[in-house]
Amino acid sequence: MNSLLIISHDVIGQRMAGPGIRMWELARVVARTAPVTLVAPRPIDLAPPSGVTCGQYVWGDASTLVPYLSAATVVLANGFVAAAHPELLAYRGRLIIDLYDPVAFENLELFRQQPLAERQYIAERDATLLRNLLQRGDHFLCATERQRDLYIGGLLVEGRLTPSLIDADPLLRNLIDVVPFGVGDAPPQASGQPALRGALDDLGADHEIILWSGGLWDWLDPQTVVRAMPQVLAQAPNARLVFLAGRHPGPVHEMITPQQTRQLAAELGLLGQGVHFYEEWIPYERRADVLLEATVMVSLHREHLETRYAAVRSRVLDHLWVGKPTVLSAGDAAADLIVTHDAGEAVPMGDVDAVAAALIRLLADPQRQAVQSMNAAKLGQQLRWSQVAQPLIRMLTGLLPVCPTPVELQRDHEIASVDADLPSQEETMSMVTPDIDQTAAMLHKVRNDAIRAQEQIWKMEQPASGGLPWRWVQQKIWLLLMKFQRDYNAAVLRSTYALAEQIDHTTRLLFDVSARLEQRAQTLEQRAQTLEQRAQTLEQLAQELRLRVTNLEDGMQYHNHCQVAEIHQIGKQIRDFADQLAGLEETTAQVLARIGGVPALPPQQE
Repeated sequence: MNSLLIISHDVIGQRMAGPGIRMWELARVVARTAPVTLVAPRPIDLAPPSGVTCGQYVWGDASTLVPYLSAATVVLANGFVAAAHPELLAYRGRLIIDLYDPVAFENLELFRQQPLAERQYIAERDATLLRNLLQRGDHFLCATERQRDLYIGGLLVEGRLTPSLIDADPLLRNLIDVVPFGVGDAPPQASGQPALRGALDDLGADHEIILWSGGLWDWLDPQTVVRAMPQVLAQAPNARLVFLAGRHPGPVHEMITPQQTRQLAAELGLLGQGVHFYEEWIPYERRADVLLEATVMVSLHREHLETRYAAVRSRVLDHLWVGKPTVLSAGDAAADLIVTHDAGEAVPMGDVDAVAAALIRLLADPQRQAVQSMNAAKLGQQLRWSQVAQPLIRMLTGLLPVCPTPVELQRDHEIASVDADLPSQEETMSMVTPDIDQTAAMLHKVRNDAIRAQEQIWKMEQPASGGLPWRWVQQKIWLLLMKFQRDYNAAVLRSTYALAEQIDHTTRLLFDVSARLEQRAQTLEQRAQTLEQRAQTLEQLAQELRLRVTNLEDGMQYHNHCQVAEIHQIGKQIRDFADQLAGLEETTAQVLARIGGVPALPPQQE
């Protein structure tokens, strides 16, 4: 397998958002089978997994990224990297571009409040970037089938979908495939340290937490769930809505949604009294502490293009990882996934009453809550990083046909234009073969004519003239003078016969040898193709075996974790039962003492 350079445009470290998490987890998976170099625009302050070498480049400084590109054979980069580093598009090796984040649609929402001229400039810039990426990439990753359809349309417009490519890859899975956001392979484990309940006022052990676990981005709709909270609190007084509202760890455009959401909570009299904001970005390795404290998750959005083409967001995958039901807006890939697997409820976008009803329904029905939690955990097991990253592994291990780029297509077109002025192979053979045949026929005729001439004159017949006595004298003189010449001529004629026969025999032999060599070459080519197919089959079998071993190890680890958790739960239940039994015995003794005057036994010491 080829080594891989992964370039992240976002921060990777103890505190990171979705783009950084994606590159970090993909690096961990690929490193199990190939060496990986992972670089980010800031130092990576996490211990690198086995097989991963971490590095740093400076955003916008080509001199800091070029050394990594020069040493790489295959590069995986988030498409947005090319916005500040056009040298990525000039990279001459195999380039895999990750298009999971539809930046162009995000920016349409992010800059909606800006002047129209600025928005137009940003939209044109984003469209140009996407065209350049689609023209250059050798392979592409996306996050959903809906995204894949979108990008295939772009590839078609850019002239990337040629008949030869479709013949080799009919469904284009080798060119562009889906690698969704995933969940951790290891099951979630709480560290035992205080999380939300130990950090926020008015949040005790008896409160049921409704958790907004992702960022408050401008294309999302946290205000609707805030407006739904008065109805929820009227039916479930112990419910508390918590937003994870820490500042993004990387440089991002300032969002207006966080302030708008706080202001709305204050206007409704809920800020700090039913609606809470956790002001720190949760460290990646501690997110399980926060997620496991929640009862129900919530993620809402408005209706726009970003929603339709967004990936299944990292926050929703975290909900599945910890096995928690989710209430989310309908209309995107995440809602389709959750509803299909009954891992939560989808509500109409912007519908306050529907959001309140869904939350109340889950909080009031522990059985329903338990079923959806179990379904969420099962779905999470199907979306582990080690599984969803397999299309990327295939791109690195397989001998995949590479779609020609427009530059290569233009070069091929220029070559074809020159070739159009030259005769084809068939035309060339049709011109050459008659010339060869004509020359051979001419030489063969000259040879045969010469032989016939020799046959006619080799005896050197005596000319007949004069009377009989004179002819007899001429004959004696002729025989005396020409006998040796006639013998020589006969020998030359015999040699000519032998030479002609040898030439004919050699010609037939050469044609026979040529035919046999051609047949032998075809046989060797067929054997080479067979060996290549067998090698590919063996590689596929080896890959499947590695995947099965990994899945078996992961399954055993998860099974062991579940068994340990069940043992701890049974032990706790036994201890609780023993405590209840001791209390019952003490109460019984006190009742008997009051009724019959029997002195009560002293309480037992633990």
